Amino acid sequence: MRVSESLINEEHDIMERVSGLPIDPLALAVMSNIWRASQAFRNEMEQQILRDYNLTFSSFSTLFIVWIWGPLEMSAIAASQSVARSTISSTVNGLEKKGWVKRLHMGKNGDGRSIKVELTKDGRTLIEEVFPKFNSGEKSFVEALTTEEAETLAYLLRKLLKAKNQ
Repeated sequence: MRVSESLINEEHDIMERVSGLPIDPLALAVMSNIWRASQAFRNEMEQQILRDYNLTFSSFSTLFIVWIWGPLEMSAIAASQSVARSTISSTVNGLEKKGWVKRLHMGKNGDGRSIKVELTKDGRTLIEEVFPKFNSGEKSFVEALTTEEAETLAYLLRKLLKAKNQ
């Protein structure tokens, strides 16, 4: 299928504006649709699931990452979310105030230079309650795809990520 055969309204406007410029319209279509899909998904999850738990997408992601991999340094959490460490520091501050995470000072003699983030019991209980609902939202978001299409899309996105992380 050619790019021009499946354009959505926003793409028509974009393609009209950039016509005549030395650009790759297929790359533009791929990346702008990845961005739009991710923003739509983020907004849907925040509005339909996460706000009921007083969570943002960032705070949910932080809880999820620490739940999966155990206590992690804030720089590792930031890298996992592709955000600045200061963003994670702010997110962790909020989660800590709610009693869902705690900081572990791991430096020599507890000097605090290396800080890991760990779930509290309440944080673990929360993520174990929220994640199945979040996953149900993921399922709902991709239900327009066949199983084969979803598998192909997951494969292709992994391929893009691997190419950029080499």
